[in-house]
Amino acid sequence: MNRTQFSPTSVELWIRSFSPVSTGPTQERALEHVAVLEEHTAIDAAVHVWGTEIERNATRPLRIPQLERIERRLESFEDWARDVERQLEPFFRRRRVESTITDETHEVWRPPTVALAEFDGEKLCHVAPCRDGERTIDVFDRLEALAADTNTVLRFDGDRRTETDPDAGSNAAISDQPSRRTRSLDGQLESSPGPE
Repeated sequence: MNRTQFSPTSVELWIRSFSPVSTGPTQERALEHVAVLEEHTAIDAAVHVWGTEIERNATRPLRIPQLERIERRLESFEDWARDVERQLEPFFRRRRVESTITDETHEVWRPPTVALAEFDGEKLCHVAPCRDGERTIDVFDRLEALAADTNTVLRFDGDRRTETDPDAGSNAAISDQPSRRTRSLDGQLESSPGPE
């Protein structure tokens, strides 16, 4: 399946606020990867926070700009997934909640603990986590691919994941080509000076 080639100019890392301690290492690892990505590439990065569930409400977002931003972003993620034939569920879930007190029904989104959105200028180019057929592409797959080469697109060949390099003139796996980088992202994390 051919995908449009792109080089993201910016990424947004979305993390869930007040997540259980068990998700803390995942969020910390993602934050560290984004910091290294921003330091070692030309990609701009921003970190945003969303809640466990976000209620879809036609009037409230007008009064709360952060909720309006989150709702617009979630809608753009759904539009992107529809356009490129990817699935955001089960990572991004939408459900209806009924109040036994007011008898009202509300639609809520339940976003993942960690998500990554990639942009080429203002255009949304990729969202992780997502599913491409039976394959899952998670946030760390994308962060590793971006750190390796900002012009890398994930592809699936048979039963193994490959990263193709459009500049190499073929669809050969990057691992089969000479490496253009000296250290992996995890190696950069290990050698980065810690907080003093």
